[in-house]
Amino acid sequence: MFTRFGWLALGLAGGIFLQQNRGLTGPQGSKMNWIRDLVQNRYVDSLDFDSLETVSAQALLSELDPFSTYLPPVEKQAADEVLEGNFDGIGVEFNLLNDSIRVVSALPGGPSDRQGIRSGDRIVQIDSKPLPSRGLTNEWVLKNLRGPRGSKVRLGLYRPSNNRMLEYLIVRERIEIKSVDLAWHPSPGVAHVRINKFGEQTHREFCEALKKLKSVGPVRQLLLDLRGNPGGYLESAVAIADEFLGGRKLVTYTLGQHQPRRDYYTSRDGMFEEGDLIVLIDQGSASASEILAGALRDHKRARLIGQRSFGKALVQQQFERGDGSAVRLTVARYYTPRGLSIQTPYRINTKDSLRVDSGGIVPDHWVQPGYLSWSDAHIALVESGALAEAALRLAESNEAQKIKAQGAARFLDSYQWPEIEARALVQSMVPQQPMPQSREDWDALRGSFKAQFGRNLFGHAVFVQVLAQNDPVIKRALAIP
Repeated sequence: MFTRFGWLALGLAGGIFLQQNRGLTGPQGSKMNWIRDLVQNRYVDSLDFDSLETVSAQALLSELDPFSTYLPPVEKQAADEVLEGNFDGIGVEFNLLNDSIRVVSALPGGPSDRQGIRSGDRIVQIDSKPLPSRGLTNEWVLKNLRGPRGSKVRLGLYRPSNNRMLEYLIVRERIEIKSVDLAWHPSPGVAHVRINKFGEQTHREFCEALKKLKSVGPVRQLLLDLRGNPGGYLESAVAIADEFLGGRKLVTYTLGQHQPRRDYYTSRDGMFEEGDLIVLIDQGSASASEILAGALRDHKRARLIGQRSFGKALVQQQFERGDGSAVRLTVARYYTPRGLSIQTPYRINTKDSLRVDSGGIVPDHWVQPGYLSWSDAHIALVESGALAEAALRLAESNEAQKIKAQGAARFLDSYQWPEIEARALVQSMVPQQPMPQSREDWDALRGSFKAQFGRNLFGHAVFVQVLAQNDPVIKRALAIP
């Protein structure tokens, strides 16, 4: 039988075995390289070492901060495409409902639009292969629909409006991703411009949009919408700030353990240095969005409305490898012109002290987003996909084609989803939920449907414009004297 001595003897035997082999394969150098060589050369089973290195790199970087990360080649390419503002693909906007790919719209003038692909079409085959019965994700769709410019993809589609199967051979082209996705006049003299990210083309897009709005009529007040904008290139945010701040003014500065302080100033005359400026922010406004909002706040150039912003005051630099992968490493912190960091604390063991203004940019006027007051039935219809499904069905009808022929402007001004149809949808799709009670509840539900329906007919720009028409933050901004 095993006594305590027996167990100890067993342990010593194991220890002697380890001692006898200690140091035989340990090259001089870093501990990480030593472990890597041991695993690669001595591990009991075969390994996919590329995958193992990816996991190791991610684990190491995740110990630093929430934003330092390793990007494998596929992820790096996708991330770069977003900020560069273009990619090679077929030019469709889609969503996934019930494990199928529904075409929301074919981008005007793009390869799919020219071939005749319509809103509401279902993509059921890609290169003669059916879609996976399980695991259909946005990443899977992007990987299979995107590809090098000039390459071809064969799509099998089902068109519900006439119950037909169709096949298209699409030649991929360069597709532009807009960072300014809304620019309109919500009322006379007021312009509303929304920036969804800060990419390479953001400043150019913004200037073109504002110039076009000014050509329609004078702009006395500008609503700069940065809600949901996760950031991007610091230089793009500084360039936008230069359109609002006169003279030579500090926009932000960066400083890190291995990076000396670097100041970013305005340097030229801007397009809107005198008019009334209101900046819209929320919990999704981060990084470069907060740099811009913080600079305009510190210089007392703009009033801020919405919710407290995300609170990311860390600067990442991308270091690339020859295999297409990259590391995005936090190299510095940025500060507002007054010297504050708005970084939300993410750990307590840092050796560096920060002047933290509670995390995030605080708005001058707090306004909750509209979805926080939606009725339970409204939320259930959106989360289940039933509202989007109903909008797609209507978009395939003859009635919808008549509405589309009248144009987007007429749709925005006059279309209203009948309340009787809204009630019928609630009763049939979410009967367990109580009916919306107030007029505001019904108006919000009908507005969400109109936005979905408008996107199916006219594209993303109409979708965001309908949402803006029913947005309590926009309404509050317009009411501020």
